[in-house]
Amino acid sequence: MITSQLLHPASIVVVGASNNVHKPGGAILKNLLSGGYTGELRAVNPKETEVQGVAAFADVKDIPDTDLAILAIPAALCPDAVEMLAAEKQVKAFIILSAGFGEETHEGAVLEDRILETVNRYGASLIGPNCIGFMNSWHHSVFSQPIPQLHPQGVDLISSSGATAVFILESAVTKGLQFNSVWSVGNAKQIGVEDVLQYMDEHFNPEADSRIKLLYIESIGDPDRLLFHASSLIKKGCKIAAIKAGSSESGSRAASSHTGAIASSDSAVEALFRKAGIVRCYSREELTTVGCIFTLPELKGKNFYHYPCRRSGSDADRCIEQGRTECSETGRTGGGGT
Repeated sequence: MITSQLLHPASIVVVGASNNVHKPGGAILKNLLSGGYTGELRAVNPKETEVQGVAAFADVKDIPDTDLAILAIPAALCPDAVEMLAAEKQVKAFIILSAGFGEETHEGAVLEDRILETVNRYGASLIGPNCIGFMNSWHHSVFSQPIPQLHPQGVDLISSSGATAVFILESAVTKGLQFNSVWSVGNAKQIGVEDVLQYMDEHFNPEADSRIKLLYIESIGDPDRLLFHASSLIKKGCKIAAIKAGSSESGSRAASSHTGAIASSDSAVEALFRKAGIVRCYSREELTTVGCIFTLPELKGKNFYHYPCRRSGSDADRCIEQGRTECSETGRTGGGGT
């Protein structure tokens, strides 16, 4: 579930905060501070009374009630911390950066299950574990760089992989592509790509929300839900482009080893994307280039621009329909009316 405390928290605590900005707990606190977060910001570090100028507490049991908790501590310590924060500190949103869960071992999967049971019992959101975090204009709760320009009409990026999200952001920043939000769902124990799309679809505001969605998907757990909400968003005027990892045998192994995901067959993914109207991309450069095309105004007359699409048939048609482009492989040309 996606709670208001995840999107617009009045208070945030970083558990495992550090003065070392090269550690996740230090980097994410630095990004929150430099991003201009205006709510109450707290830190938990048993060895410090202040971290980067933020008041630090020795233990999670010592903090005041808080909306959002970010955990940058060893995986084995996370379940008890989540239980304490949810039960005693009224935390309704968690971002767990830590790795060492179901993507690595059976024991790690058991830890994940304990955390999921707790957050569901208390009606809280969970991003991760094993992620870089979440970012919107309200708070920059990510430990990575670069931080892109944020704008309400920028792109919504939803990524299964934190490292790939960073690569996509690096590519996008060089192109001047702006973002509205960045979701790194990691192991997606509670909130995955389908859940974010569902939330965006069910809460879509045509006057204020971004109409461009870029996806990096390592596994599709609920293809029917992905199809329904992607199709619904596109019917509402949104444009969606996506990379599906694991198209090759080696890519499938890489996706599985990263998040414990089970890759879907390439033919099934192809059919799903075609039916939904999602433009399929095969690299971060393609994805960000298509994202840039999506931001351009609809052209009128016979002035066309060109995007070298490697696909043919209905994929080229979707490039034309969504991006108003010319597809070099098919010779089809897109544009406004004459």
